[in-house]
Amino acid sequence: MKSKILFLIIALTVSAATHAQLGLRGGVNMANEIRSFNKEEIQRAFQSENLTGYQIGLVLQLNPKKTGLGMELGALLSQKGSSFRFDSTGVVNSFVKAYQEINYIEVPLNLRYRICLGGLALYGSGGIYGDYALNGKSVFDSEIITDFETAKNFDDAMERLDYGYSVGCGIEILSTIQIGAAWSQGLKKKDASKSFTDRITTSGGVPVPNLEVSSTSKVFSVCLTYLF
Repeated sequence: MKSKILFLIIALTVSAATHAQLGLRGGVNMANEIRSFNKEEIQRAFQSENLTGYQIGLVLQLNPKKTGLGMELGALLSQKGSSFRFDSTGVVNSFVKAYQEINYIEVPLNLRYRICLGGLALYGSGGIYGDYALNGKSVFDSEIITDFETAKNFDDAMERLDYGYSVGCGIEILSTIQIGAAWSQGLKKKDASKSFTDRITTSGGVPVPNLEVSSTSKVFSVCLTYLF
């Protein structure tokens, strides 16, 4: 209850000293999924790498007229995922190289502090986000193994919901153009076991028994925002 009251006070304080601006945002994501296996020998052989994705959508900013506190709410289409490979001679029929792309609807909510310097302004931001996955695909050794185009396919292999926090900073030019960078860290541990159980087998050619895989997302993004 106290946290709700505090948020309401902050929101009212911000809205009283700001003006609303709608903006169009586009940017590049350097995304990764940090996966944890419950089998030590598999964890040692697994290597995860960044995947280049994108983000595009609309943001609504409550910006201070001068230096001060503001807020931002967004609705973005954001592509995340990761590239990964398996370096192991002891696991039969394991993939060598693969990647996974997931397209999300992302809703970020950030507090922003803006410092005016004439025609320029600097800002820092921090907040939370929620993701809902629309579709995607998994590609193992250049072969599309899983194409998440239907609800059944997706829910059989991945979790749709994700959430986390983000921090960022940037520069604003003439109260119109913003160039920024942000770091986002997922807080939800997603069950990723079904994406791998058919691709990692024992010497007998059967899936590794009781294999469990969890994952959390992280994204470094660079974006350009045009405010109307």
